[in-house]
Amino acid sequence: MHLHGTIIAAIFGLAIVWIVLLDAFETVVLPRRVTRHFKLTAWFYRRTWIPWRKMAGHIGTASRQQNFLGYFGPLSLILLLGFWASGLILGFALGSALAAALHVSPMEGGAGYFAVAIALIVTLIVTPSSILVVLYWRGIRGLWLLAGLIAVCFAIVAIAASGFGLWYAGQPHILNINGPTPLLEFEVKPPEGQSVESLAGVEPELDTDRNAMPGYWHTDSTENAGVRSGYVEVYYRTSRRLFVLKFPGHEDRIFQLHLPANPMKAKYRAWSDWQKPDYIAKGGAQPSRASSGSDYQIRYKLDYQDR
Repeated sequence: MHLHGTIIAAIFGLAIVWIVLLDAFETVVLPRRVTRHFKLTAWFYRRTWIPWRKMAGHIGTASRQQNFLGYFGPLSLILLLGFWASGLILGFALGSALAAALHVSPMEGGAGYFAVAIALIVTLIVTPSSILVVLYWRGIRGLWLLAGLIAVCFAIVAIAASGFGLWYAGQPHILNINGPTPLLEFEVKPPEGQSVESLAGVEPELDTDRNAMPGYWHTDSTENAGVRSGYVEVYYRTSRRLFVLKFPGHEDRIFQLHLPANPMKAKYRAWSDWQKPDYIAKGGAQPSRASSGSDYQIRYKLDYQDR
């Protein structure tokens, strides 16, 4: 599309968004009747009620005819919401043409993100402006107009904060974004009467609500010959971390690590206390509470480079 045509389409789309938001506010929020000659909702009902009434006229039984007419109220409300939504989608789609006009790269959804950002900015500008214009047309002045503006601004800020909170909660939250991935060093101690060889073939794993990372055993000997040591990468910030010892053909041991979402503090560089498993599970079955008897134990610490 030519640059001038793109800009015209974008302006036309923003105008559609403004008209839809203004009409929705006048219909749902404004308590008094709007005296303008053209109103989008009134146009919508005129275009839908007349054919609906004509279809009802072809029904022979009076009771069925009245029932058919009675369905128009709730159904028209749903259609009106869809009509508004279609208008906003069309407006934002035309407004996204600004991305092409400003040569925003389409790689990795850049144009889409730009269109959403423009839509949000326009909504934040158009919504309070539309409300103020309508209130002014209805003769509301002075402090009431100021109070309405303040209330609208607070509502917009609350909605924006909620949206940002949801977006932030959905982010991956990499633990050490500017440095090497921190490592969780661990040691596993067999129960009394068993040797370290009982850990042969056991696969360590770190499970979180965001990923599952395989652990690796150290090949060199440890200072304490009665334990087997290894490490696993700690990639994401999360307060839910489960360390799993997978025993082939036997029950897995699941340990709930007592680490905060961000364990990159000096106190977590020291070895933790020995910890028994919190749960046991076998073959993908539902985990159950582990017994308090003699069992495998682990201790762990975090190893990372300062930023």
